[in-house]
Amino acid sequence: MMWPEVEVLISTTYASAGYFEVSVVFVFFAWLFSERVMAMMELMSTKLYEACSTPSYNGSLKQSSSSLHHQLTQYQLRKREQIAQAKSLSVHSFESALYSLKETPWNMILEQEKRPLMGLSCNDCCPRSRKNGGIGNEHFPIVDLLRVETLGKIRRRGILGSIFPVIRHCSTFKKYEYPYIYDSVLKDESVQQMVENTASEEAFENGITDPDGIEKFVERQTKRAAAILTHMHSKLSDLVLRIGSWVFYKTLPLLFTSMSIPQGQIEMLRKAASTGLPLIFLPLHRSHVDYIAVTFTLCNSGIRAPLVAAGENLRIPIFGKLLTGLGAFYIKRRMDPVAGKKDKLYRAILHNYMTQCMQAGHYFEFFIEGGRTRTGKPCMPKGGLMSVFVDAYLSGILEDALLVPVSVNYDKIVEGNFVTELTGEPKKPETLMSALKGIWTAITSHYGLVRVDFNQPFSLHELVRSFQNKVMNKSGSFHIAPSSASLYGTDIIHEEQRQLVDSITRHILYDCMQSTAVMSTNAVAFLLLYYFRNGVPLSKLTFALDRLRDELSFSKKDTGFSGDSKDIIEHAVSLLGPGLVEVDKKDEDVYYKPVSMLPNVLELNYYSNTLVSHFCLKGVVGRVLLSLTADQRDAKVAIEKVVDVSILLCEILQFEFIFTKTCQQLNNAVFDAIEEMTMHEILTEVASHRSGRLGYGCPRNLEIIDDEDEDFIPPDTFYKVNLEEEKLLFYGRLLEPLIDTYCTVFSYLLCMMDQVMPEQILVKELLATVKAGLDNGSIRYAESLSTDTIKNCMKLLEKWSVLECHIQDGTKVYYLNPKYESEEMLVTIIGKVELFRNRL
Repeated sequence: MMWPEVEVLISTTYASAGYFEVSVVFVFFAWLFSERVMAMMELMSTKLYEACSTPSYNGSLKQSSSSLHHQLTQYQLRKREQIAQAKSLSVHSFESALYSLKETPWNMILEQEKRPLMGLSCNDCCPRSRKNGGIGNEHFPIVDLLRVETLGKIRRRGILGSIFPVIRHCSTFKKYEYPYIYDSVLKDESVQQMVENTASEEAFENGITDPDGIEKFVERQTKRAAAILTHMHSKLSDLVLRIGSWVFYKTLPLLFTSMSIPQGQIEMLRKAASTGLPLIFLPLHRSHVDYIAVTFTLCNSGIRAPLVAAGENLRIPIFGKLLTGLGAFYIKRRMDPVAGKKDKLYRAILHNYMTQCMQAGHYFEFFIEGGRTRTGKPCMPKGGLMSVFVDAYLSGILEDALLVPVSVNYDKIVEGNFVTELTGEPKKPETLMSALKGIWTAITSHYGLVRVDFNQPFSLHELVRSFQNKVMNKSGSFHIAPSSASLYGTDIIHEEQRQLVDSITRHILYDCMQSTAVMSTNAVAFLLLYYFRNGVPLSKLTFALDRLRDELSFSKKDTGFSGDSKDIIEHAVSLLGPGLVEVDKKDEDVYYKPVSMLPNVLELNYYSNTLVSHFCLKGVVGRVLLSLTADQRDAKVAIEKVVDVSILLCEILQFEFIFTKTCQQLNNAVFDAIEEMTMHEILTEVASHRSGRLGYGCPRNLEIIDDEDEDFIPPDTFYKVNLEEEKLLFYGRLLEPLIDTYCTVFSYLLCMMDQVMPEQILVKELLATVKAGLDNGSIRYAESLSTDTIKNCMKLLEKWSVLECHIQDGTKVYYLNPKYESEEMLVTIIGKVELFRNRL
């Protein structure tokens, strides 16, 4: 008796063999009935007919009827035969069209449509890049990367080229040389000097002063440097890229229906590559498929593949080697093995390796967030690797580079969900068995569509100079850090450069977020959680999706789907599954209801958060309007106060969202959101009054024309709030789960007086407190239970100096700042966030 796994394997093998045989037969008949062969057969039959119907060499003629009746009969028979053939052909064409319509997925309509060109570079920071990097047209067709014929480069020459187009494509796409960087890094003077310095420090710590003893430490650090580089460096190979492309062409269609990108973005990348400047790709990080999607897109579009910064957790047997050949170089998540002591040698090797790769002409790719998002919202940017490129530019090693923000979005992520991590369980490390299990699960499942978006490349030189000019206008000077500055956050780095790197990364993250295409699951999950939490019929949900699509189009936000909203909803619900969306049929209509219980709602919230990030600033203003009018009957507010309080709420949520690009003033963005709410009749201007004091009621962007009138007090502008407007209530609900979590964490400060708590225990206690709030009804939304939100709140309190943190026995511990250990001070801090906890 065979094991079930063996039986499945055998049956799968037989099935694969059968599919191969069917494919061979199909290809043979496709060739047999191709236009060329059919034309040849028709020509032969015509020649044969003519030979039989013309006089022969012996002078005999073809027999024909001399009877008029017989000729008429023959004519009628031929006429009926023609009519029957025409009817049969019409029916066949109609049936073929119906079959094609039935078998064609609704998402294929997207490939026939033209999409707007998204992600143009900032007109304020990089106007030259925006002008020079444009390609003219506003809309472009969609290219499905999983279908080689859509790339427009396949030349089918001969039978083999027609039968094996993928092999032909992978063997003929553009070839690049990828220089191997290794020995030169170890021989570099800066690395040699760091080896000696590290050896000297280690010898001093061990009390060794004699030259022979120090030499042994130098040898030890030299071997360690070689080991670090051996584990780190990439072995990017053109051959591995071609083999990998063929493998992905065969496997990715098993997972995804399509992997699409607007044609215009490929043209922009090709134009940028022709400049000869290194390209630095900076994607958001949602899935492990991100690595594959970016490299797969580039090399199959005739663009040089990049070196990809990967976490060392991915260096697992077999797959780690394969990723190295595809361009991965591995970086430790924690570069410093001893808490509080920087590993300068590791950082020096990483810095030097990346610098030499840049000089050799390599492109780079690294994730601006660091790790994958667990919530669906972009994580705050990390500037470590970006500081290497900024330092190389400032020190003259790098003349310029083109930065390319990238976003990859999915109907459904391959990893499944991050529910266990959000509820407090530690992340499970990647292993060979977990990788094999994940691959098997992936190829036996379906994940819908993938959308890849590359923003317009922009100049690092132009962006840095733009930020430098703004800093000089404010402070009068900008200090350029010397080239000895190592990786961001190491050694001595000037605060100006730290701020510069932070400004660049935040701008890039904002650009990525704005250009992320909304997928069908994002839109449906968003509507179900924030509009129809108690359930909705299909007809009403379809109407709501139509309105949402119009609003996204108006705000220049692209979607990764197209077609009828009813079909889109059915597609999204089938992917989300019954564990996230309940489906019920009542009164000849279909009803949908989100599963709002733990832990399912956390996964559904993951997909909705793509749109929460898009509407976050309107959510802030909506929440502020409801808070300011909670105890008012006439519901009137001063617009200046709305701006001030909105900025306060943005400050509270600064680790949850990036509300504006770096070059934009937050108060101006708030004014824009308010202006849009007036268009929706949420706000109506009613009167203007003079403020009793000069500072409070003054709009931030108001220019006083009369300089001599120093006592001029500008009028306050009052607006009436339409509390019955559905959109206002919708905006007010968007941030309620986050605010509930923040209120819980702030209130827990009263329990931390005179206590020192390790981070792990503190997070566990806060999760239990949020869970208790859900049980007793003080917290309404189950998605408030989130480890990420709790940690972001702790970062805010640490930035406000309410919480202090230090390392104790290798563990982070938290305690209250002595200045805030009085209950009165804590109540004041708690009141800042409790202001926004009004119930809708």
